[in-house]
Amino acid sequence: MRYRTCTIAFLVCTLSAAAQTYKNTSWSGNIYLGASNMMGDLGGSNFIGSRGIFDYDFRSNRLAGGFGLNLHTGGSFSLGLNILATRLNGDDAFSTLAFQTERNLSVRTDLVEADLLMEYHPFSRSKGFNRFYIYSGIGGMYYQPKAELDNEWYKLRELGTEGQYLTDGVGPYSELDIVIPYGLGYKFGLTRSTSLVLDLGIRKTFTDYLDDVSTVYVDPTELQQSNSKPSLVAELADRSARGMATGSMRGNPNKKDSYHILAIKFEYIFGGKSGNGCYYNRNPPKTRSTRINQRKMFTR
Repeated sequence: MRYRTCTIAFLVCTLSAAAQTYKNTSWSGNIYLGASNMMGDLGGSNFIGSRGIFDYDFRSNRLAGGFGLNLHTGGSFSLGLNILATRLNGDDAFSTLAFQTERNLSVRTDLVEADLLMEYHPFSRSKGFNRFYIYSGIGGMYYQPKAELDNEWYKLRELGTEGQYLTDGVGPYSELDIVIPYGLGYKFGLTRSTSLVLDLGIRKTFTDYLDDVSTVYVDPTELQQSNSKPSLVAELADRSARGMATGSMRGNPNKKDSYHILAIKFEYIFGGKSGNGCYYNRNPPKTRSTRINQRKMFTR
């Protein structure tokens, strides 16, 4: 909680300072299309629990799309509001680790994300590199993990597959959580007011239930007694062929889930103020003649 509070306070102060520093502003909008990939407990690398980017598996890529609105300060900073929707995927069938193939779990997670972002161009005065940027921010996400059984998809949160609804259970995990987006990208100018953007973003979350898997297997008898759909919850909680022992590892609670987005964006600068398409480079390096003229002007 202290980490989240400090992060929010830092971002608010930074964004406010950036907005007050520059007066020469412009606006742009963007739409984007790309692929998402979940880094959780299911599938991915040959490791129990998430290993971040090392969990990447091409077969888990799913379509992602969204739109955004940016305020450009006329310097190296931009502020943005970003909306994203995707369907994350995780499947033990994609792993060669014996534990995961035996566990045999799979999930799809519908997710909607809204972020406040700060974009920074560290080389805004360098021709050729001025279109490179990095960004970070803070946002919120809504997510809904589901599993398929007999061609029907069931919401896993309301079933409590890890005993969340038992008498001594911790209760259901939230459908809403904080997300910290960060990443980098490059903008290719198309016309006076348009750009094509290649963007790679990582999303740090504070939940281990993007894929509904985190802790241990619970007693199937107790699990059924605590649920209004006893046969359904028992089958979706343990899909192994021989049945897992009560208390054995189902996931790794020490590793939070995350996901990343690789996208192509189409950006339009309202009012065509970008000049050569590079609105974030309005103050290019001064030439020697420019510096001499400026000195003469102030010494007259």
